[in-house]
This record gives sequence, structure tokens and C-alpha cells, in this order.
Amino acid sequence: MPGLHVIIGEDDFLVSNAAAKVVGDGIGLEVVDSGNSGNEDAQLADIRRAEESLLTPPFLEPKKVTWWKNVRFLPGGGRGKGDDEGGGRVSEAVKGALDKFVRKLVEISLPDNQHFILTAPKLLQTSVIAKTLKKSAEMIVFETPKNAMAAAQSALPRAVEMAGEMGLSFEGGAVDAFVARVGADTRSLMSELAKMRDYLGGATKITEADVEAVTSTGVGVEPEIWSVTDAAGARNLAKALEAVSRFEGEESFAIVMTTVLEKCFRQLAELKDAQERGKLQDAVKGMNRWAAEKMTRNLGLWQLRELRVARKRFLDLRERSVSGATCAGDELVVELVRALGGPRGRGGAR
Repeated sequence: MPGLHVIIGEDDFLVSNAAAKVVGDGIGLEVVDSGNSGNEDAQLADIRRAEESLLTPPFLEPKKVTWWKNVRFLPGGGRGKGDDEGGGRVSEAVKGALDKFVRKLVEISLPDNQHFILTAPKLLQTSVIAKTLKKSAEMIVFETPKNAMAAAQSALPRAVEMAGEMGLSFEGGAVDAFVARVGADTRSLMSELAKMRDYLGGATKITEADVEAVTSTGVGVEPEIWSVTDAAGARNLAKALEAVSRFEGEESFAIVMTTVLEKCFRQLAELKDAQERGKLQDAVKGMNRWAAEKMTRNLGLWQLRELRVARKRFLDLRERSVSGATCAGDELVVELVRALGGPRGRGGAR
């Protein structure tokens, strides 16, 4: 059935864009939105509405498009545990109605001017429903990255491409910084790039300083631990304290903060030592390019002895935290002030 389109993906922007290519100018469009259909009655009602729209041909309009969107009760839809095909807690009545409708959907012969679009965040590809749909539907699946790192890597070329479409380009590690802050959600990337374009005025180059100045975190992005280490490495006490404050109240706060700060000063000390021995290029091999460039720039703000002392103080603080001894936020602040507020290394500015 050429008129049947199934689009699966958790990135709403990508899914909506793919659907929009079928919707076109919107003439004859009927939308059934199941985004808030979280119980049996609502889900059964949505299936009935989708079927009624499917079975109503375009009478007076030149075309008919039914868009059944946000269908979260397909197999693998993630409503919780309990579904026999990997989905959520979907009632037997809904499963039966959905199975019956999908079979009708693939068997019906639609005229050339009628289309049916089904979009959902997830669909278990090994389920009976998925296999049934694949027999007749044009199916597009936007894969979900396995982890945050994979998501960021997949978002980098997308951010560069979208920036180019707006007449913008990233300098150096600015795209890495942008994606790290915004996240991989395409709609958030687009929104933040539009904001960046307005901020730059007539300029076209996006720098790390621009990202720092104007970019906000995107959908689902939690405060990142790198905001603490970035500020500490740059000897920016105000930003370091502000970054640390975002994590206060979280479980194991003291252990986490002392661990990441000890590692930060240890890495900086190792790079500073390598720099003084003329071995810096060897030391940064294998590191993330953006992180290596950033840490290398910060080395001029530090003396090797300062880094070693700071690392030792946070190591001691971490050991006290792990052993169960008290390590209040005030102690962490004291050590940050002590580490970041002292003399600057040669070549660094206050």
C-alpha cells in the first residue's frame, strides 16, 4: 500500500520533518494525537478515530492525509514493564484492537490521493505488528543512540549542517561545546542555532566564547559535570562555585565532586609536567581533541606545584568522604577558593 507511511524515532523534530514531507501543504489533513492517551479508554478511542479517518475517503478535497501521531502504546513503546512484546502496560483489549486495526491498515487499498501516516517514538522491530506493517508500509526508523557519547557524536554533523543552512559555521572546538551543552535533540539544536544567529547579528563564525555566552541546555540535558572541571581548569572561581552549586543535594555529592576535581587537577598536572619536559604533544595523543585543546590553553594559568598541591588536597578530601568522615559543602568551597584564588602561572592573566 503506497499510501501507508510508518515513521519511528524518539527525536520529535526528525520524525515530524519526515511526516511533513507526506503532509505537504496540509490540505485534507486529519490528525489523531495519542500523546496524552495513557489509559485503555483513551487508547481505544484513538484507534477508533484513526480507523474512521482511514475509512473516510477524500470526497470534496483533492487529497486526504491521516496522521496518527505519538502512538506510545505500540510494542516496545516504553509504558512500563509487562507487555509480552517488549512494550508497556497495555491492556489486552488495546492489544487486540491495535492488532486488528494494523491488519486492516495493510490490507486496505487506498486511492492515490489518500495517505495514512503513523508516527511513534518506539516500535519493537521484531514484534508481530512491526513485521505486519513492513509488508506494505514505507517505514523510516531513526535509530536511538546507545549512550550519551554516541548521541553527541551523531549530533555533531547535524549541528554543522543546520548551522550551514543558516549561513553560520563553527570555529575550532565550538561545535563540540555547542552539542555538549544543548544535547542531541534536533529541535533544541535548531532553536539554539536560531538564537545564536540573532546574537551574532551579521557575523557568521560561532566561537566557544559565543557558545558560553548565549547557549542554553537543551531538552533532557542535565547539568554536566564538565561545567565544574571547565571552570576549575580555567581558574574561574565564580563559575566553578556556580557549577558546583547545581549538584548540591544530590546523592553522594561530596564523593562525586571531590572525585572529578581530583581527576581534573591530576590531568592538568600531568599535562603541565609533560609541557615543561617538551613532551606535551605525546601526552595529548588519544585525548578528545576539544578537551585536549581546552586543557592545553589552561596550562598557562597554572604552575606545576599549584596543580600538584590542589590535586593532593582534593584527594585527601575525597578519601575522607569515602570513609564516611564529614565533608560538608563548605569544605569543598574552601578548597576551591584555595586552589583557584592563588597566584597565576606564567603566561596566564588574572
